[in-house]
This record gives sequence, C-alpha cells and structure tokens, in this order.
Amino acid sequence: MTPTPVTVLGATGFVGRHLLARLRADGAACAAPARDDPTLLRRPLGHVIYAIGLTSDFRSRPLDTVQAHVCLLRDLIAAGNFDSLTYLSSTRVYAGSDDTREQATLAVNPNAPGDLYNLSKLMGESLCLHGGHPLARVARLSNVVGLRDSPDSFIDQLLEEGARTGRIVLQTTLCSRKDYLYIDDAVAQILAIARSDATGIFNVAHGQGVANREIAECLRSALGYAVTEAPTAQAWAFADIDTQRMRERFGLVPRPFDDYFPHFLAQFRQRKGI
Repeated sequence: MTPTPVTVLGATGFVGRHLLARLRADGAACAAPARDDPTLLRRPLGHVIYAIGLTSDFRSRPLDTVQAHVCLLRDLIAAGNFDSLTYLSSTRVYAGSDDTREQATLAVNPNAPGDLYNLSKLMGESLCLHGGHPLARVARLSNVVGLRDSPDSFIDQLLEEGARTGRIVLQTTLCSRKDYLYIDDAVAQILAIARSDATGIFNVAHGQGVANREIAECLRSALGYAVTEAPTAQAWAFADIDTQRMRERFGLVPRPFDDYFPHFLAQFRQRKGI
C-alpha cells in the first residue's frame, strides 16, 4: 500500500522548512506547493500540515495576519482534497491564563492590538475543529529554538544583539519564564500528529518553563556576552504548558533545555564565525 503523502503549506517558513527537510531526509512522499499555486485545491494533498502564518511582524501587518491564519485556511477546508489537516497554532493563546490545558477557556481582548494574533489563531483553530472535516486538528506550538534566517524570536533577537554589541540588555526580568522547544522535537511531534488519526487540540511544547536567568548564564558562558536587566524591564507571567495529552497519546518526550541549547549556541557560533 502506497503511504499517504504529506503536504507542507508554508514550507518556506522556519518550522515548515524543517518539516520538509525531515520528510525528505526520511525518504517520505511529500510536497510543498506555494500558497498561490492554482492547482492547490484541485489535487490530492494527503496529510496537510498548515504552517502558514506570521510571527513577529503581525502588529504591522494585521490584514496579512488574518489572511494567513484564517482566510486561506477557510478556502482549503471548503474546497481542498485532503485526508487530514494539522493546523499549527501557538501556545501564545494561553497568555494571561493559569490553565494551559487544551480544553481551557481562554481570554482575549479585541481592544488590545497584541491580541489580534491570538484572535486570528483561535479563529483558525475553531474552523479546523468545526469546519466539517473529521480529521482536522490543531497543534499549539511553543517557542521553538533553532537557527533562523531572520531574528524573529526572543532568543534570536538576544543573540543578534550580543553579536552586534558584545552585550545584551534584557527588556524582561531575569526571573521571567516561558516554554521553549527544540526544533527537532517540534518537528517530531507535529509529524506524529499529522500521520495519526488523532483529533482535537494538542500542546506541542516542552512543558517546563525556562527562566531568562538560565538563558543569560548560557550566553555568558558560551559566547561571553554580558547580560543585564534594563531598569524598566517587565516581568513575563506565562504558566507552564500542560503537555499531558501529547505525552499520553504519542509517548514523545522532548529534550530538556540544558541538553539542546549548548548545541544550538555552537551552531550559532559557527554561522556567525564567532
């Protein structure tokens, strides 16, 4: 029996690129059509991973954010030919919540410009879960660590600042914590969901937050960057992400921060010639 192919939408982005690379390395049948491919809705797509989305620039591109997170998804669900759909959302939707289980009731505020991202992701999630396809599910993805082409994540922005100036001034307190997941573990978890018959929402995360203080110490010891707190530094208040459902369903245990982060910093040193 011929294996069902995996189609990665958004394969030019950070996570999509790594998903496609892993599939090709494994010799799996896969495809990476452009979002404007005129044949996209007319051909069999197999297991679709919807990795289209905006990250750090969503505030300056609100219309593009909704187009990517909702409108293109709506067209795919309405007219696409696929066996299953895995929509990549974000654990950012838990901001301000103490309950990070997948079934938690979440709060958003349309008056807050930063909530446009959460609102659009939640609308995409709702379309997947209630749009009429029996195998459309959601992967809420944590803060993924890995080499990027552009510094659009917190850790990458710190590294760019350190490489440019030799020092880092944190705009968030040293005691602030949030969840980080290594890219290889994120890819493994997403592909496990995409190739399964699972339904509903899954948190794709490590499950235990890492404090800025731990990151700062790694940057000092590995790269020699002096890390200080800005006088106006604000504290993050992100609860640890509940990963029980993912672990029980798939049995995948992500690597701890202390295991992968030194390797990631070595890759950064090599890329920058440090």
